[in-house]
Amino acid sequence: MMLDLNRLAMLRELETRGSIVAVSRAIGISPSAISQQLAKLEAEVGMKLLEPVGRQVRLTQVGIDLAHRADEVIRLLEQTEAELEQRSTRVQGIVRFASFSTFALRYLPDVLRRMARSHPDVVVEFTQVDPTDALNAVTRRRADLAVTDEYPNIPRAVVTEMTRTFLSRDPIEVYAPVPVQHPTELAKIPWIFEPAETDAALWATRACREAGFEPIVRFTSANLRIHHSLVQAGEAAAFLPRMLLGTPDALLDIPEHRVVWGEAELYRDVYAVTRRGGTIRPAVAALLQHLKEVVADATAETSTTE
Repeated sequence: MMLDLNRLAMLRELETRGSIVAVSRAIGISPSAISQQLAKLEAEVGMKLLEPVGRQVRLTQVGIDLAHRADEVIRLLEQTEAELEQRSTRVQGIVRFASFSTFALRYLPDVLRRMARSHPDVVVEFTQVDPTDALNAVTRRRADLAVTDEYPNIPRAVVTEMTRTFLSRDPIEVYAPVPVQHPTELAKIPWIFEPAETDAALWATRACREAGFEPIVRFTSANLRIHHSLVQAGEAAAFLPRMLLGTPDALLDIPEHRVVWGEAELYRDVYAVTRRGGTIRPAVAALLQHLKEVVADATAETSTTE
């Protein structure tokens, strides 16, 4: 009996995500196609891997055990591929890269250009995800390298099998739809935050309370360009990372009414994350090096223009 690796990977995703719909969203295959593939895997194994729970399904104990073993198999295959790449006389292969949208908007084009020049045989595949999903993508081996952010006093849980590389400290500035003399004046102005329970929203709420007021959060969006547009339209106040306002194409003008927040430093830290030992692959190591260089160059350029 030879088990199909792709079907095993789907089983592993189901064990991690909990529903076929969630797996479908993650890997871009229809729920019906996933169900068909898992049914074929059951036929290959000759035992029940799934059981119905209402309108959903859950893994049997055999399914859970097989999903964990699939993870071990995929990890071993990755290690073997990395060792073979190290022996090759040229750097090649596919590197799967994931990051949040603001980082991609600011840095991805330059990173891809540099990779194409230095390592033309490496194919970089990119996926936009939110910071939490970026960590999960690396942990579950859907990405080789991811970029995530972290806000002060709200640390992200990073498992021991992962390695973080600091890339930059991204200052965050406050902009209002009208001129204000003190942050407490923002208590009567509507705000736009990222979705509730995200690290960004928790941090923003804390920052407002420490400044002496409770924010009126009337709008929520994960897209920071919408935050910027509402500030520009005079509809809301917002916390805007400087990274967003530093896009090379200058699509986003700096809003007019910047708020002086006081002595508190507003920022988020940006990290690259790989699986521990992931940079043993020359292609992954090359992409990480370009990420560090591109961010460092942009930071230096910003410093000289201020």
